[in-house]
Amino acid sequence: MAENNVMTKITDNLLKVYDYAFLEGATYGFYKPNDAMYVGVRMTEKQYNCPGCGKSFRVKIRNDNDGILYFSKSRIAEQKKIYDELDMDFPADWELMEKPYTYQLSGYCADCAAEKLLASEEWGQRINNLCHELYLQDMLVSDKAKQYMTDAVERWLSGIESADELTRFDLANPEILQELIWIMVLSDTEACEKALQEYRDRVQPILYELKELLEQATPAWKAYVARSSSLPESMSDGEYHEYTLAFPADDTVGQDFYFRKNVEKSRVEMFVSQHRIASIQELLADAGFQEKWIDMVMDKANELLK
Repeated sequence: MAENNVMTKITDNLLKVYDYAFLEGATYGFYKPNDAMYVGVRMTEKQYNCPGCGKSFRVKIRNDNDGILYFSKSRIAEQKKIYDELDMDFPADWELMEKPYTYQLSGYCADCAAEKLLASEEWGQRINNLCHELYLQDMLVSDKAKQYMTDAVERWLSGIESADELTRFDLANPEILQELIWIMVLSDTEACEKALQEYRDRVQPILYELKELLEQATPAWKAYVARSSSLPESMSDGEYHEYTLAFPADDTVGQDFYFRKNVEKSRVEMFVSQHRIASIQELLADAGFQEKWIDMVMDKANELLK
């Protein structure tokens, strides 16, 4: 069972395809941006502005590449437009490299999106909303399994009263220890099986409705898409690389904001048609072995040996 950990996880693949369909439109580049196409900016933070409630939310940006990020000129033009909409003065060209710059975004916060977007019956927005819910369910079932598997290890260890029950195994051998833990986890899968059934019950009607909507959909449409403030973002509309990616500070608490963007039917169909977790074996393999289980076992053994 342990060898499944080196395989590509189903949820990792779903995350990549979801990002491709809804979030990342740029391609990867290998070269340093040139002055003819890019502008260097000393970007220090992002400010998310909600047009619904008027509230704003700031995120600090990591100080990589000496604090300079490269913006495509189309992104600079877009920023000038947003600054104008917010009735703010856009910095002079010389200030962009010399003074701290705040990147401005306009998108609905989660509360306003719940009121204005998530109940929408407009077909394009409905497709986006359903896909986002599907993605959340895909990630949630794996997260639940990780917790339930840890609970199973805890239940097993709580029932051990003698050190001999553990020390009779070669705990110094990582393979033997990992195999022992897997055996215990596989003997207590009831909670994971229940989570898998709940997942099936939730995603099946979502997939059914999506397939019906996509049969009637145009090749592309514009609608709002959720994006977390904790995700990196390229400052170039055409490509991304180390010089254009703005990474939020490591302690950033992600919040979803909703932005209007172009969505391609072919990409959405790719996401919807991906293989999803369908069996308890796939769920356990996707959740994977957790190194902290080894620490839990060793702590229990040491406790009983005192």
